[in-house]
Amino acid sequence: MSAEKKTPGSCLCGQVRYELTGSALLDAICHCPNCRKFSGSLFGAGGFYKHSQIAFLSGQDQLKIYKDQNTDSGNLLHRAFCSNCGSYISITRVVNGVEAFGAIVSAGTLDLPSGEEWVPKKEIYCKNRTSWLPTFEGVAQEETM
Repeated sequence: MSAEKKTPGSCLCGQVRYELTGSALLDAICHCPNCRKFSGSLFGAGGFYKHSQIAFLSGQDQLKIYKDQNTDSGNLLHRAFCSNCGSYISITRVVNGVEAFGAIVSAGTLDLPSGEEWVPKKEIYCKNRTSWLPTFEGVAQEETM
């Protein structure tokens, strides 16, 4: 029996370090206005992992949480970022005051080995996709979530 895959990740300054165990439940791109602003780009990109798959190795005390209440779903999102360099680390949905069972971990913070790439399986909030940005071939698309 082989050991589960371990994927390291870190913020830009290196103070926040984590390790993911196993594969994401879903790797997705989000075109919603809030993910665009949080990522500082045309879309947010990340993988959804159970909390049990995410282990912080250092810098968890450096994380700041932005409580995003202006969401399409009406659910509160905890958007975690490094307080030193500002790197977006994760997003966790909060329902009735309780964090959901997992988090979206920013694809941009993964420290992938040479030759390995992060590939999305789904695009959400395509209704907000920038008009000149092409669709991703072979990736499922949804107008909202």
